Amino acid sequence: MRFARAYLMPHSYKFAIVRLEPNDGRGERLNLGIVVLRNDSLDVRVTRSLDRARVLSAALDKQVLVDLFSNFRDIDDRARREGPITEEERFGRLARLGPLSVVKAGQFMADSQQAYESRISTVLERLIEPEPAPRKVREKRTRLYSQVKRVLKDQRILARKEEGLDSHRFVAGYELDDGLVADLVLRNGAFHVFETVDASGDEASFRKAVSEIAISALVIERAKMRFGEKSTKARLIYSTSAALEKLARPSLDAAAHQGIELVNWASLNDRNSFLITVSPLAHPIEDGKGRQFASILQEKLFH
Repeated sequence: MRFARAYLMPHSYKFAIVRLEPNDGRGERLNLGIVVLRNDSLDVRVTRSLDRARVLSAALDKQVLVDLFSNFRDIDDRARREGPITEEERFGRLARLGPLSVVKAGQFMADSQQAYESRISTVLERLIEPEPAPRKVREKRTRLYSQVKRVLKDQRILARKEEGLDSHRFVAGYELDDGLVADLVLRNGAFHVFETVDASGDEASFRKAVSEIAISALVIERAKMRFGEKSTKARLIYSTSAALEKLARPSLDAAAHQGIELVNWASLNDRNSFLITVSPLAHPIEDGKGRQFASILQEKLFH
């Protein structure tokens, strides 16, 4: 017995942009929403940022605009009740309402309510909603982090602000995921991820440091997921007094157990070893004469 498979035929929906155009001779305009023609209704969608209309006209508050948008639906309902009406005629009835005008924009296809809502969201994001402000990555602000960056900058292997991982230098404040920022990342075949934890203060700083060690481990774990576990080399640089290091040792050992190399910034041997190890990994910035600065480790060692 053969069964026919049912398919939902995509339906075409025509929509238009609702634009604020105050009649003040300045020619300013602002897209505030859309109207979508449906067989039995008019779907009216308004921007989430309706308050920005006051940039063009301080006389229009939010409630006035909401009422005007509601009137579009009433006008369309009356027009359809009067008798057969074409889509062009429906758009014509909506052409102007006070400071709002309707400009025919286009159409989209949808075969389900879910697809319909998805198309509506796309239209709003592309044509109506203001572009989101670029999100700023917040770098860690500790003395240790500043010291490490200073060492890398002195070696001319800290990436400039406009440079990325393809510079093969240390990129500061590299965002791995939403809310997870690695202190430093270098790509030179493998991905080298550096986290810093400053526990050089009092007992309160120690409690914060234990929490930061856990967060650093999470950041490094996310880096391994993004770059590949075998391709990621992780180091945790920490600064602490001898007494606080003893208290933080269980947390540090747990990090080391996860394959994270520990660098004690308070140890001259650790700091010198760190510099000797990482300097050859990066491409130095050229000087003004086009030459690359060699890493003269003897001059950079800590004393």
